[in-house]
Amino acid sequence: MKTIKIIISIILLAQIVNSQDLHYVQQDITKTLINPSYAGINSEEFSAGIIYRDQWNQYGQTYKTYGLGGELRLKNSAFLKNVGIGLWFDRDNAGIMQIATNQLGVSIAYHTKLATQHQFSAGIYAGMLNKTLSNSEMQWESQYNGMYYDANANSNETINKYTQTKPDVGVGGNYKFNNKNNKGYGQIYQLGVSAYHLNKPDMSYTSINVDPLYIRTVINAKSIIDIPGSMVSINPAITYMMQGPSKEMLLSLRGIFDLSKSKNRSESNLQLLWAGVHYRAKDAAVLELGMQTFNVAVSFSYDWTVSSLSFTDNRTGAFEISIKYTKRDSKYKGNSLL
Repeated sequence: MKTIKIIISIILLAQIVNSQDLHYVQQDITKTLINPSYAGINSEEFSAGIIYRDQWNQYGQTYKTYGLGGELRLKNSAFLKNVGIGLWFDRDNAGIMQIATNQLGVSIAYHTKLATQHQFSAGIYAGMLNKTLSNSEMQWESQYNGMYYDANANSNETINKYTQTKPDVGVGGNYKFNNKNNKGYGQIYQLGVSAYHLNKPDMSYTSINVDPLYIRTVINAKSIIDIPGSMVSINPAITYMMQGPSKEMLLSLRGIFDLSKSKNRSESNLQLLWAGVHYRAKDAAVLELGMQTFNVAVSFSYDWTVSSLSFTDNRTGAFEISIKYTKRDSKYKGNSLL
């Protein structure tokens, strides 16, 4: 059974390393990894948060990802007030070969109004991508002598580098419509398109071949639709990513309860409550719950695997937890979750 789990881990690891970037369900924390033009997209906003994801830990080795980041909207001059800056760092630990991916990047975005209710944003991303692996758990066919595995036998494999660090760049654009009225009711719609790894960094560990990272293209659409006269908003979203032969679609729907709009509001400092469901096509169904108080939002989500992987263990899944602090301009007519 242990051998089977190791084989499955290697297969999963190969899919992560060669096919797709890191991904999260809770994109409110990681939005500059979806589109660099989202940095500071909400007027004079400052936010900072952390996120942690744990998955597939029943396979004997854990796959853990965590990140931290922040963003702000500059406002020191007529020009800079339209500029947003985002900073992000994350780390992913994967599998029996202890492959670690580290990413550090800065996003700079410029936001301009096309009309009263219409805004266009453009952004660039620049950073460093680092990957490392350990050979302590590697086993090769040449190390089996016909009867048993001999760790001291020559593997006949050439791995010149156990760490790779390369520059990474990306771009993105976004259109936003916001017709919120003075009472905070209305709709917000956003549509963004972005591309990462435009320089196709070579992440090969050997000198025999090259392994350029595929360009990742992201299309993201989301909205906040308020129900007039109530404290309820609907938050549908869709994210579609393409990276080489891999494709991923995430469908989301959340209900947001803005307690500040309640006619019977008590002295409670609770600001928002939300619940949502997400579906990652042919992969996972996700339930999310969250709350915000004192401008600090906490969210928890759990993935149930619905792909063919689930046949090996019906407990297969992942969970994410995030904490985010947001400070907004009092004139901003929007929602903390967009």
